[in-house]
Amino acid sequence: MTAEVRSRPPAETLTGASRLSGLRTKFHYLRGHPAFRKSPLRTLGRLLFWRVRCWLNLPAQIALPRWQAQFYLPARWGGAGTTMIFATREDYEVELAFLDRFISSGSVAIDAGANCGIYTVAMAKLVGSSGRVIALEPGEQAGQTLQRNIELNGLDHVRLVRKALSDRDGSARLYHHGGPVGYSIAAGETEDGQSEEISSISLDSLLQQEGLDRVDLLKMDIEGAEELALRGAETMLTSSRPVIVFELNPSAAARFGLDTDGAWRHLKRFDYEFFTFDGAGKLCKLRSPPPEEQWEHCNIIAIHKDDHRSE
Repeated sequence: MTAEVRSRPPAETLTGASRLSGLRTKFHYLRGHPAFRKSPLRTLGRLLFWRVRCWLNLPAQIALPRWQAQFYLPARWGGAGTTMIFATREDYEVELAFLDRFISSGSVAIDAGANCGIYTVAMAKLVGSSGRVIALEPGEQAGQTLQRNIELNGLDHVRLVRKALSDRDGSARLYHHGGPVGYSIAAGETEDGQSEEISSISLDSLLQQEGLDRVDLLKMDIEGAEELALRGAETMLTSSRPVIVFELNPSAAARFGLDTDGAWRHLKRFDYEFFTFDGAGKLCKLRSPPPEEQWEHCNIIAIHKDDHRSE
């Protein structure tokens, strides 16, 4: 008994080690980020400035010149949907910077897991008033910020749907796995013990509800539920064959009891091919999912084999 107890580090040590590991992971992510590589001092300066603003509870409104847009951010430290957007702006994610490869004036796009709405705003500016954007965000706090950003930019052609994507229509609980805006419909331990009662909808039902006969681009950041959402999209995948930007998030998928590469394998059944962007914005074909150490929050671009946008 005594030897067993001595062999275990105290809880404080485990907590400290966990925090240190988390800081190392965040710094590794920051160091590899295109915005940091382009301008490390500016990025670090913005992070420090945002930390101070959050401490003082001062929200921000930033300019996004690439899309001639304004963007409101609540004073919330730590979440990628606020902190990293403030620090990196239009360089938030490489896929965001190259959305114009896949949509243009008159296109139809869906932003699932829209959070505060940076993809929604960029999509809406690219498709223009002749196009349509459907933004799905079930979380209460994120949904409020998203609505504010839609109104701030006068995006009348954006429709906010306060539901979560799943394989069927119904109700679900939305758990706060990463604070008040880190949502998932998979049960499990949460940071604050909170959850919300929400509605869920399948992609095929969403298209029917919104009167859409096609989708050109689908972006999904839905915390491991990507495979579930694709199971409810048989008609869309067969008829529209949209470009799909989705996240590989193994820890989140595990909470659903799903395979980490389930979304990849499901899309492969519909003759999709898979790509990622290199540093110069060139599409690079992937023959298999990236190595597991690169999977956490890794974005994949799926394009149907007959789609010229992969060229």
